[in-house]
Amino acid sequence: MAEEIFNADEADVLGEMVNIAMGKAGATLAEAFSGFVHMRVPEIHAVNSSAMNETRERLIKTYDRISIIHQEFFGEFSGDIAVIYGPASYTALREVLGFDDRDGDGRRQREELLLELGNAMSSTCITEVAAQLGLRTGVRPPRMAVFDLESIEAAQKLFDDSTAWKGQTLQISIIFHLEAHQLPFELLFTVNSDCMPMIKESLIKHL
Repeated sequence: MAEEIFNADEADVLGEMVNIAMGKAGATLAEAFSGFVHMRVPEIHAVNSSAMNETRERLIKTYDRISIIHQEFFGEFSGDIAVIYGPASYTALREVLGFDDRDGDGRRQREELLLELGNAMSSTCITEVAAQLGLRTGVRPPRMAVFDLESIEAAQKLFDDSTAWKGQTLQISIIFHLEAHQLPFELLFTVNSDCMPMIKESLIKHL
């Protein structure tokens, strides 16, 4: 768990902080969306630019088609966020959230639903992680980077031109499931490498 950037003790503290943050985020999301979001234990990895190819390959193997929402977070804790939906996510979301059929199934309506949920998840999770670290952050509005494309094509657009992939840094991966559905969608945080000194300083204070 990120031992290449932090020592073992620092990595353990970071893992505890992220787990606490995700627990709080999960409770907030469950309350906001009537208990429909379930999260797996977050995975924390030390990554560099070459790791993007591994992420792309995994997505291609996992999903036939995907939609990707992209956001940036900024401040002392900054980087990029991707929310990745599989092909069946929209149908499940409509059912769980009670999306009105009269609103139609056009692309605009589908994008709005994916953007709304993605923004709620990413902003809540980022805010909680930053709070545990004691660092200031903010989240920019989301945009639809990819909409319902074959994963082999869509994965190439993941974090295009991202400043987060400059040198060795952190990636936090969280898999979500909808209540009563086994349809995964996931959230990837890639932290800007220039945040590492502040994160390390925060971890040292908690040792």
